[in-house]
Amino acid sequence: MREKPLIPRNPLFRFFSNAFFYCIAVPLLVVFDFVWFGFRKKGTKNIKELKGNGAVIVCNHVHNFDCTFVGLSILPRRAVFTSLAYLFRLPVVGPLIRVMGSVPVPAELSGMRKFLSELSEGAASGRLVCIYPEGMIEPYCDHLRQFREGAFAVAVRADVPVVPLVLTERPQRGIWRFKKRPCFTMEIGIPLYPIADGSIREKTKELAQRTRTIMEEMQKKGGPQKPETSAEAFLPVENVEESIGT
Repeated sequence: MREKPLIPRNPLFRFFSNAFFYCIAVPLLVVFDFVWFGFRKKGTKNIKELKGNGAVIVCNHVHNFDCTFVGLSILPRRAVFTSLAYLFRLPVVGPLIRVMGSVPVPAELSGMRKFLSELSEGAASGRLVCIYPEGMIEPYCDHLRQFREGAFAVAVRADVPVVPLVLTERPQRGIWRFKKRPCFTMEIGIPLYPIADGSIREKTKELAQRTRTIMEEMQKKGGPQKPETSAEAFLPVENVEESIGT
């Protein structure tokens, strides 16, 4: 029996998914994220420079709603997000995140090769794929944590750029001065392309290191940070198939 594709290709599903996203989800999130979180975005021209081509979006994972911040930052385009598999089994939440464009990360390593392959195909065909290289969320973390290299392997295999996004905090001022938590700003960096020479492994590692350096600079400019040492910066793995973020 033929396996169901990870990224839905059914025209009817995609039609209703786009209708829900653009007509219902986006208007609600624009109001909610602006009013509740004081959300702002910078560097949107860097998404426009992709000119409709595919890319891998990477972002620090520091808030339960940061996927909505990413989604609003790259409008009018949409991204394929990766989410933990168990979320898709939850009532209401499961169908909602699926129609919003999320795909489940395999719980077992045996499914990881196919997972990375399909994400690479999606990016190569012009889709934006969002992967959190830090993996698990750590709310309000003020520094970049260890990076997993799966996101960068997808970019190398698809021969598409990585677009770094960094979410930083800013003080509550103006109409947000009564908030207990800080407001958020998302900055979009310039697309970073894989180098031309080297093995997949070498190009993946170089792209991951270059992206991390840029994201640390972006984070320092946007707010306080505590960079980890180079030895702590990347999760040591034997195969890039084992290094996907969720």
